[in-house]
Amino acid sequence: MKRMAMIGLMGALVAGCSGGADSGGADADGDGTVSAEEIATKVEAEGIKPEPGQYKATITMTAMEIPGMPADMAGHGTGMTTTTEYCLTQEDVQDGFEEMMKRGQNGDCSYESFNLDDGNFDAVMVCRTPEGDARMSMEGTATPTTSDFTATMAMNVPEMGEGKMTFAAKHERIGDCPAQ
Repeated sequence: MKRMAMIGLMGALVAGCSGGADSGGADADGDGTVSAEEIATKVEAEGIKPEPGQYKATITMTAMEIPGMPADMAGHGTGMTTTTEYCLTQEDVQDGFEEMMKRGQNGDCSYESFNLDDGNFDAVMVCRTPEGDARMSMEGTATPTTSDFTATMAMNVPEMGEGKMTFAAKHERIGDCPAQ
């Protein structure tokens, strides 16, 4: 479930991304990875911010491949859908993408790449887990109030080997945040 939350968070982060951040210069320090700070700098340079409000995220597992999985388990979990709602406040938006990305990574994830051009994006994020690294590649589209993307996560499955899960995610603004 933590991995599905990472996918959901990525959608929240890109829900407001539209415009032309040039991906070629995202790795500003040239160290081969793209930090949250570098992504934030790139996105903010384009003046891109999500619209505050209440969002609905729908994440559906579309495929799962785990070595050694019994034949009768093939496809198990495929079609499983999780729907959640979250609020992006004006304060969240004012803090910019950098702070939102830092919150979601908890120091365990970093981006290998993050490309954004005219509302289309692709990214690769690597997260450290007790079982080993999980590498997630994402591709999709975004506007100030929506995102629609697919994500494929490759990770080590203890005692089984390298497994893959593919998800489809859709985030959409559904109104104002509830009063608190």
